[in-house]
Amino acid sequence: MQQQKFLEVITQLASAFSLENKTDEKLDLLLSKLESKNKDSAESQKDEHLLISEVCELTKKKRTTIWLWNKKGLLKPIGKSGKSPIYRKSDVLNYIYNSEKHTE
Repeated sequence: MQQQKFLEVITQLASAFSLENKTDEKLDLLLSKLESKNKDSAESQKDEHLLISEVCELTKKKRTTIWLWNKKGLLKPIGKSGKSPIYRKSDVLNYIYNSEKHTE
């Protein structure tokens, strides 16, 4: 849904300029919008915390696998909520990305 809105905004921005020699301006504006969107999504993702049950859902792994990753030092929690460890979402996503990269 957000991608569709974003594409609509880009289309509106591109059509807002006349077609006469304004290609550089269009590209600069589109790039600045893309960069600001990437910054916003990166900032919101950094602050998000996950319980172990949410990490299990995200990774499609069992709690014991997450526990073993913690024991091996592959994925460390940043704190606890009661007895449940809390993980940073960006850490989980980075670990998934890097582990998939090494298996290819």
